[in-house]
Amino acid sequence: MMIPYGYKQTEVGVIPEDWDVRKIGDFTDITAGGTPSTSHPEYWNGEILWMSSGELNNRRIHNVIGRITELGYNNSSTHMIPKNCVLIGLAGQGKTRGTVAVNYVELCTNQSIAAIFPSKEHNSEYLYQNLRSRYAELRELSSGDGGRGGLNLTIIKNFPCAFPKLQEQNRIAEALSDVDGMISSLEKLVAKYKSIKTACLQQMFPQNGETVPRMRLPGFTGAWEQRKLGEMGQTYTGLSGKTKDDFNHGQARFVTYMNVFSNPISNPEMTEPIEIDPKQNEVEVGDVFFTTSSETPKEVGMSSVLLEKRGKTYLNSFCFGFRPSEKIDSYYLAYMLRSESARAKITLLAQGISRYNISKNKVMEIAVSLPSLDEQKMIGQYFCQLDNLITLHQRKLDKTKKIKQGMMQQLLTGKIRLVERETMTDITAEKGNLPKTKTDHNHQFDDAVMIAAIVNSFYSEKYPLGRKKVQKLLYLLRRKQEADTSEFKKKAAGPYADEIRYKGGEPIAKKNGYISATTNTKGTSFSKGKKIDEALSYVEKWKMQSDIDWLVSNFKYVGVNDLELYATIDMAICDLQNEGVEVSVDSVKELIRSNSEWKAKLKKAYFSDTDIAKAINMSYQLYS
Repeated sequence: MMIPYGYKQTEVGVIPEDWDVRKIGDFTDITAGGTPSTSHPEYWNGEILWMSSGELNNRRIHNVIGRITELGYNNSSTHMIPKNCVLIGLAGQGKTRGTVAVNYVELCTNQSIAAIFPSKEHNSEYLYQNLRSRYAELRELSSGDGGRGGLNLTIIKNFPCAFPKLQEQNRIAEALSDVDGMISSLEKLVAKYKSIKTACLQQMFPQNGETVPRMRLPGFTGAWEQRKLGEMGQTYTGLSGKTKDDFNHGQARFVTYMNVFSNPISNPEMTEPIEIDPKQNEVEVGDVFFTTSSETPKEVGMSSVLLEKRGKTYLNSFCFGFRPSEKIDSYYLAYMLRSESARAKITLLAQGISRYNISKNKVMEIAVSLPSLDEQKMIGQYFCQLDNLITLHQRKLDKTKKIKQGMMQQLLTGKIRLVERETMTDITAEKGNLPKTKTDHNHQFDDAVMIAAIVNSFYSEKYPLGRKKVQKLLYLLRRKQEADTSEFKKKAAGPYADEIRYKGGEPIAKKNGYISATTNTKGTSFSKGKKIDEALSYVEKWKMQSDIDWLVSNFKYVGVNDLELYATIDMAICDLQNEGVEVSVDSVKELIRSNSEWKAKLKKAYFSDTDIAKAINMSYQLYS
């Protein structure tokens, strides 16, 4: 391997020439803790913080569960650990051994934790990040055999690490710590939204024996109807008569068991190939799937609603399908069947000892709660948006974790150097190559690229992507990006005549071959152009893929009428807020009524008071 100029080969790999490799024991002290005897209750529940190895998984230690007394401290081998020590798990099954953390409070520990004390020669945060990136390496050094091996103080003392000068350690530590803060915030957001969803699933559907939910969306009154599932549709079986040789090939697809089990709304990506078989039951949009078997009673009869289908599709053998014959909002049905009250009824039907099964006939006897169709739609949209928020932030979290891994690989090996801004400016100036402060594209070219990305993500052969839908999606995306939407204004959110419709970057997208346009009696629709990859490369270069992912996660299955509603109401909200007017259904309607190009919208069925209230709520959720 050729060593790059300015770098050297060491026992920890290739690092910059000005970095040193040092063993931890050469520049700081290391100690392990101890545990007071549990047979002496007077040793416990005191004022001294005492940490067990399981708490290392919290990474950043601001508090611990255990407390010992001064008597317990004096009668054990534990030691007081100052703030900002790097803590390492020495033993423990599972993932604890080799796990590192940093303590921000004084504490003592058990004997399964080693503490590396701070010194003037190293930044504790840098050392923490370095050791965290080498978790697998630490595990391999563990003494003992099998899963019960362990580290010890000698191994830790002799463990080599690469160290730049303290100033660069500080910069690296700061950068990685900032990303950790982002990860922590996203983890809290995901947990928060999941907690909200769990609470709402308990409160927004009537409990057994009740006729109304304990928490209800504004504007709705009256008791809910109780109906048996079997009165509202028919069941059908999944795949039958198949062997393992029939799978993993063919022009048809089938919905997997894990897809049904994991998703209230069926994931169109979680299907697998199979040969076309006219003897099998083909699924349809709006169908509900139920699992028939699981290892625990609580996991039997999990449900999933199909909202998108791609070609001939069947259902796996370990599920059955239910096809409603009455008008029921699919989103409502998806979340109602996952509510606490519905799940309690289904769980009672599970039968078995080591494996639990459920009868589709029994499931059809279950009574479910049904409000009016308008209330169903509002509840369904509410939970759909919650799921979209969870998915969005989970994707951000996963992406940020990947970014962190890449940063650790680059920064902790010196492949990327963190240089003071002044130094970088001096270097570039000397070379006569000062970095540009502005990108070489304009607003309309941005729009052209975004339109291409929208077409790439939303186009399907079965459902043509019309100009109206693209415009609404572009507006909603631009709002998310906080880009200038002044050129859209009322035109993007409503008019239908081509001569006044905002086209923005559409002509550029067509001219550059990013998209292809087809016009017929129904209007203009778009498909992918021959040079769409060029546009997508800009999306990557400008780091806008997360914005496109956000758009897909929120609006993939939203129809054009709803998109028009959301864009119009959001624009109205923006105008009202700019004017200092309180946002309400009435104030939004008055604003729409006062605009000559908009007022006809109020005659449309999907601009009812209920729909406007839903759109206001959604705007706040999306853009708050």
